[in-house]
Formats: sequence, C-alpha cells, structure tokens
Amino acid sequence: MAADTVLLTGISGFIAKHVALRLLERGYRVRGSVRSAGKGAEVRATLAHHGAQLDRLEIVEADLLADAGWAKAAAGCRFVVHTASPFPLTQPRDRFALVPAARQGTLRVIAAANAAGAERLVMTSSIVAVYQGHTGRTDARYGEADWSNIDDPSVGAYAVSKTVAECAAWEVARESGLELAVINPAFVLGPLLDADAGTSATLIAMMMRGRAPLVPDISFGIVDVRDVADAHVAAMERQAAAGRRFILSAGTRSLLEIGRHLAVTDPSLRRRVPRFVLPDSLVRAAALVSPQARLLVPELGRPKDLDAGPARSVLDIVFRQPEAAIAAMAASLKNCGIVR
Repeated sequence: MAADTVLLTGISGFIAKHVALRLLERGYRVRGSVRSAGKGAEVRATLAHHGAQLDRLEIVEADLLADAGWAKAAAGCRFVVHTASPFPLTQPRDRFALVPAARQGTLRVIAAANAAGAERLVMTSSIVAVYQGHTGRTDARYGEADWSNIDDPSVGAYAVSKTVAECAAWEVARESGLELAVINPAFVLGPLLDADAGTSATLIAMMMRGRAPLVPDISFGIVDVRDVADAHVAAMERQAAAGRRFILSAGTRSLLEIGRHLAVTDPSLRRRVPRFVLPDSLVRAAALVSPQARLLVPELGRPKDLDAGPARSVLDIVFRQPEAAIAAMAASLKNCGIVR
C-alpha cells in the first residue's frame, strides 16, 4: 500500500479533503488535482493542520475543462478517485449548463486513468442521479438500479450534470475495461476541515444565522462526510465494489427537523433556526416566476426511502446518525468563524 499512488481529483473540495486524510492515514501517496496553485497551498495547510503527513502528498494543476495536465496527473497511479464536479449554490436557468464541465471532465479523467494503466476509478456521483424526475411514482424506495429521468423538466441543472456524467463514466468504463465503482451520497453534512464552506455548509449556515425562518416541506437523506470518505476508500480497495453504485444515507430528515436539531445542539440558535413550514401553495405560486422555486415543487412532501444496504454489506460502512452529522457541521461552522 505504501508504494501505491492515488490521483484524487478536486482535492480542495469538502468531500475530497476528508478522502485525502483517510488515504494518507492508510499510507497511500496522494496526488491531488487543483485548478490553481493557490488552492493547492490552502489544501496543504488544511491537511497539515489535521495531522496529515505531507511528504506523501503531491499537488498538481489540472482543469476539468482542458486536456492539459491530466496525463501527467494520472501517470503512475494505481487508483483514481474522481470527486471534482461543479456544485453551485444557485442553479443556472439552462438545465444543461453544467454538463460540459461534469461530463467532459469525467471523460478526461477516465481517459487519463486508462492511459496510465490505473486499476480502478472511484467516482463521486450523487443521490440526485438516482431519484429525480419520477413524477407520479408511488414507490418511495430507491436503490442502485434506479436512475434520474433527466427528460423531466423538473430536474435541475446539478442533477442533470451528475446523471449525464455518471452515465458517461459507466459507458466508457464498460468499453475500456476499467474497473469503476460509484459513490452516490445524499446530503453531505459533518465537520468542515477549514473555512472553505461548500453548498451544504452554506445552507446550514443560513439556518444558523436566522436567514431561513420558514422552510419548504422538503426532506433529505443525510450522510456524514467522514462516512463518505470511508466509503470512497473502501470502494477503491475492495474487489466486490467493482461495478457497483453505492447510495450513502444514514436516514432522512426534513429541513424543519434539521433546524430543530441545530437548536438542540446549540440552544443559543433557538430563535434563529427555522420554526415554521412554508405552505406548499406559496412554494407553487413562487414557482410560477422563480426557476429556483420550481425545482422544489416535485420534492414537496415527498418521502424518500434510500437503500444504503450495499454500502453496509459490501463496504462495511457503519453510518453515523444524521443528528451527529448536523451537530458536527454546526460546531465546525462556529470553530471556523463562518457563523458567530
């Protein structure tokens, strides 16, 4: 293991930094890709702060939108973990706006992995590549055989990009013979490693600051980022993981329940967190003029039963409870000075 090098794309991301820590703890050499040297310096500082041995960490520059740098990045790597993908807080109006970076970037990484003779690629997809676009479906149970229907206009740009990119990855992997395992996490919470807050942390921070007193009747599967990192490493190492998709969810909680637990964790937040549910009729009315609100309509009051059984049985993941992930993210938002 000590001699094995892993290419970790998008190492500056929330999930990827936790994956990097796990890989370094297990003795791998990690080559992390970033779009700029400045990001690389920030990552090194963060990982060092959390006890990582930087002598086995290498940072390389490579952009998903360009060919330059990927062949060099993958050279000599036994494994590739592809986490890089656009995840904007605000969805673009064009549902296919994020597809070029996600799909073409994924194909560039796979091509580089194949050219380098990599043994396996682990890809970070999303639960939104599994359950969206099934208007009228009565079965709330979703598993690894389910795919989002991107022909449904209710599916937003992020979900479209993740679904298209993952489909492309499976197609090319089958054609080339590259072993592929895919991680499909639900809403990822848990501790931040630094003050670089991503989309999920931004939503929790908004709640903690009192900027979301009313929330729609929407529920999410929740998973702790530490379990997500463990799943990536296990999917890379375990032979039985090849050719599988792994949904990661420790349980479903509504936005109101997330707010309530924030107040339980930190009573000083009691008057800031969401306390009321926005009537569905108001969300539907807003959807007539707001593309962002329009994306929420199919999710209103919709139960989801996400099958994380394969992650437990194949990857041996013992999930932390959603409340632990919520509390850890809230504490880290304060510790990093993002929320006061």
